[in-house]
Amino acid sequence: ERRDADSDAQSFWYYQGDTLLAVDAINDSRAYMVGKRLIEMGKSPTPQEAMDPATNLKALLKK
Repeated sequence: ERRDADSDAQSFWYYQGDTLLAVDAINDSRAYMVGKRLIEMGKSPTPQEAMDPATNLKALLKK
């Protein structure tokens, strides 16, 4: 679970092994769109990166 301390935004990132399978986002359109693009691109950030609110989600697209 990734939760924004300053708002109600939260997201849940689902993995099978090291592969990102899905992202559920509540009041967090950025997490949803980044997760969707990562899946389409075949990229999987580590679960630790996805859960860390300090991680810049857009930067994950460039890895």
